[in-house]
Amino acid sequence: MTTKTDKKKAIRQDIIDSAGIYSQNLAGKAFLYVYGEEFFEVSFPVDHFLHLAGVETHLSAKDFYKNAKKGKLTDSQFYFDVRHPYANAKKKLPCLKRLPELTNDTVCILKDIQTVTIIYKLSVTNLEFTLGLTENTDIHGNKINDFFLPMSLRVEDSSVEKSNDGDIVDFIFAKDASRDKYVFLLVEDKRKSIPECIKHLISPSFYNNETNE
Repeated sequence: MTTKTDKKKAIRQDIIDSAGIYSQNLAGKAFLYVYGEEFFEVSFPVDHFLHLAGVETHLSAKDFYKNAKKGKLTDSQFYFDVRHPYANAKKKLPCLKRLPELTNDTVCILKDIQTVTIIYKLSVTNLEFTLGLTENTDIHGNKINDFFLPMSLRVEDSSVEKSNDGDIVDFIFAKDASRDKYVFLLVEDKRKSIPECIKHLISPSFYNNETNE
């Protein structure tokens, strides 16, 4: 019989594994999603990892991530409560390990997903799980930059029904967050041309390649 201690140890290991994947594939990088003539950019700050893990902690969000990444997170450093029940964490963490799939596979962009507490202006889904995104604002609600940040990981198949609109992504570009231009192309619909509206954001080589074809 699985004890509460066993269950918590399993969750702890899932959090540690997820932090390693987040660190290697998402933290310090930026991603540009393009669909039709619309686009948006996403970054994955280390202090947003906690939002996605489905647990509560007395640690700061940065310390929680740092401990998990180093494998030093202890069972006593996180807990479950009414807003963060064990069942949710158990459901979310396998998807958190798969989060890079939302940056390197064809995904659907959803608009205005309404939950009980918030409306997510934009979300990204592979129809198995959905990443709710929020604008990067300060504590007063003032916009800091044009990036969207991960705020919620939802494991359900009703996100499409809860949204006002949806589009299949045409392109996903990536870069190190410190770089000026996007230099990696992760997802491409070969039937589509790269729109002019993102020309200022990506390496000129992408347009040169189109001209040479």
